[in-house]
Amino acid sequence: MKNTNELLTRKLFLYIILLVVWGAVSNFLLIRFSPTIAVLGIALNLFTLVFSLANLFPSATWVGFVLSVALFTGAGYSLLNVTQNFLMSSGVGAIIFLITAFFAELNVRKLHQIDENYSRLQQVTDSLVIYDRQTSLMRWKFAEQALTTEILRGRRYHSDVSLVLFDYRQKDQISKSDLLRINKVMAEAIHDSIRTHIDVGFINGRIGLILPETPLDGALIITTRLLQKFNRLVDARIVAGVANFPDDAITDEDLVDRAKTAVMFALNSEQPVVEFASIESDDASPVHEEFNEKPYPEVDQTDSVTRDDYVTLLEDIDLGEKEWIAWVEGFNQMADLVKVERKLGEVDHIESTEFLFLQSDYLVVKFKTTLTNLFGEEDPLPGWEIKKSNPEYRYLLISLKE
Repeated sequence: MKNTNELLTRKLFLYIILLVVWGAVSNFLLIRFSPTIAVLGIALNLFTLVFSLANLFPSATWVGFVLSVALFTGAGYSLLNVTQNFLMSSGVGAIIFLITAFFAELNVRKLHQIDENYSRLQQVTDSLVIYDRQTSLMRWKFAEQALTTEILRGRRYHSDVSLVLFDYRQKDQISKSDLLRINKVMAEAIHDSIRTHIDVGFINGRIGLILPETPLDGALIITTRLLQKFNRLVDARIVAGVANFPDDAITDEDLVDRAKTAVMFALNSEQPVVEFASIESDDASPVHEEFNEKPYPEVDQTDSVTRDDYVTLLEDIDLGEKEWIAWVEGFNQMADLVKVERKLGEVDHIESTEFLFLQSDYLVVKFKTTLTNLFGEEDPLPGWEIKKSNPEYRYLLISLKE
């Protein structure tokens, strides 16, 4: 894009030079062929140029050209009547105005192209900016990647990751200027309180905090201290929701959902800090907003819910082409997650996997295959035993082969 802009800029300079040269030539021609009304011709030629470059509305160039020709012809007729000199002067004037309008239009179009290219370049540049300019907190686009990385590291090393989201009570009553000021104050407090190069503060509608290697108890202590500091610095009523990997969720999408559910619960209660695990199951449905994750239906995860209830739920999921739901049997501990992920990754035709949720000793996984007919293969899932299947709804009950 940089080379494109340089080329356009060079062309624009060339057109400007041509326009300047033509201006001198056109003035000479007007004086040579229309001496009686040459001054008016020069003035109208300049009007055509300025009116075109101003580009006040679409087709302004050609409107200016028509006006100049009309005025020049009218003035020539009033002074010269219908004579050969009048006809020559009018013809020369019209040609000069046309060429001026043409060169001006070239310049206008190049200016528009350069402006559009720089606008696109600015958009690309803005999309690559990692930190928010106003708060110096990481933008969610990059914080989401950091969260995914920490979840993967947590799975591998069996460590916790906590996610905190902050919000304001009666946020609709806070002006934009006050909200910006509060965000800046909160961001400064977060920068002063978190572990540099370990914890990640971010902003995307809400301010949040990613706390790697931090169990739920530690996250609650940090959150409470931050809220106390916020309350001393600003006059807004700030609340927080906390969720933890692996206690509350095993994927980054679900962890965000749980944290948002917790903060929404805090906004509607008197508690300043709410952990997802403390919310009653009836209130624990995830809240999908602002972060644009793809929502999955959820049900009350209590002991009274059976696997059949979940099967019924999963039948309502709109699976993409060649996507399947697999119930992995015998999932007893978080250490099994890495093993399941590795064994599914060893299946050649599986393009991607996504962990949905845990229920009892089952891990529910969505995977995408390259096969049009999964059961057209002699061994559809090498290394796995398929105990039950439902091709209509595309879900399987599987377990690792001994």
